[in-house]
Amino acid sequence: MEKLAIHLALHGVVVLTVSVLAGLFLYRSILKNKNKADWHLVHAGGSARGIMLIALAATINLPALPLWLLSALVWLIIFFTWTSTLAMLIRAFTGEKGFNYIGPKANKLVYTLYAIGTIAIFPALLLLIFGLIKTLSMQP
Repeated sequence: MEKLAIHLALHGVVVLTVSVLAGLFLYRSILKNKNKADWHLVHAGGSARGIMLIALAATINLPALPLWLLSALVWLIIFFTWTSTLAMLIRAFTGEKGFNYIGPKANKLVYTLYAIGTIAIFPALLLLIFGLIKTLSMQP
């Protein structure tokens, strides 16, 4: 379980670093008055995702789940974090929003990354909720 916590913390810090670097691009876009919203999304969204992983690292020992389910939970959340972070980065660099699967390849890629990440996060959150409820039910 400690190794899962380390993975969560490591990925969290790397995503947080990516979002801090995106803050530099945000600053540049503010100065040039271009593409501010997309860089702000990467900066804020990446920060939130990185902090989420770091917080989860500190609490991953709480859900009462077998190791294989806990591992699935962790890797699904890490997968979601990276797919959405990459989608936001591609969006910021290209301006493609990814709201539907049409248009340029970059738009299709952003859409696909958001879609598969969204699909991955729901079972992860359900596992987390189930594991925490199970832990609560075992408490006196």
